[in-house]
Amino acid sequence: MEIDTSLMYVDADDHNNWFFKKYYFCGASLRYYTFQMSLNILYQCHKDPVIIETGCQREANDIGAGMSTCMFAEFVARYGGKTISVDNNEEHLNRARGFVKKWPDANMEFVHADSEGFLKSYTGECNLLYLDSLDYPIGNDEHNVRMQQDAQNYCLAEFLAIESSLADDTILLIDDNQFPTGGKPKKLKEYLLIRGWICLFDLQATLWVKKIGKRNV
Repeated sequence: MEIDTSLMYVDADDHNNWFFKKYYFCGASLRYYTFQMSLNILYQCHKDPVIIETGCQREANDIGAGMSTCMFAEFVARYGGKTISVDNNEEHLNRARGFVKKWPDANMEFVHADSEGFLKSYTGECNLLYLDSLDYPIGNDEHNVRMQQDAQNYCLAEFLAIESSLADDTILLIDDNQFPTGGKPKKLKEYLLIRGWICLFDLQATLWVKKIGKRNV
């Protein structure tokens, strides 16, 4: 499969300068490039896209975790589409609802649910799937190792729950990648390679596609 690399860029330009100014210099630079590339491909390939994220933004300036909910809210407010944010913590969802009020035109749906169960029952479209539910702790004591394994297993389970419903041109973005013992996506990445997915960018978040489609204008 050939990938049209003309659809991808990582430098700031006039069209996406809002994103560079707000989400690079805010401190989210570890994730900036994978987010920028995934949203760039999404914009160019999908009209009115649907974004699903598992694990919502918990703090107003969630620099350490990338500020994903605000990024997605501003994207759909500017370019159209919808973001579905799924979290099993209602307090976190309420906070996230407050964070995105600055973009009243953003089509946002907040779902209080177990993400694996939600993804298994979801029958709608998904153009960008962002997996970032269970925290991945750093440390090699018994408790942290168990939590790391739980996060890896759950990340894989989330994808398996929705895999059959994903189109070939769905964009997959997974957080907490560059951590000890492979990070949150380790087991899922092994599975994706078997299933014919291609890794485009592997930084703090890891970005995968099967193919890049063509936007219907």
